[in-house]
Amino acid sequence: MPEDGYQWKKYGQKFIKNIQKIRSYFRCRDKRCCAKKKVEWHPGDPSLRIVYDGAHQHGSPSSTGGQGAGDGEGVGNRYELSAQYFGGPPRSD
Repeated sequence: MPEDGYQWKKYGQKFIKNIQKIRSYFRCRDKRCCAKKKVEWHPGDPSLRIVYDGAHQHGSPSSTGGQGAGDGEGVGNRYELSAQYFGGPPRSD
């Protein structure tokens, strides 16, 4: 799974019959946050489709050294993720 700088907790998974893919559901581990993401893949295909939903209400763990933004530092990092889609085979760098 590609890293995006946030910590996610998986809360569900199901097989979608009409598209023949597995979909996993994640929510941000920060209790203040309502950001979610869905990851879809076909069992025989290494490519992923990742759909983000919602905006993070805190700083990125990578930008705050893993401490979180307790004094408003994350305000500049609030952005809407619902329109971000990622797909294609994973890169092997």
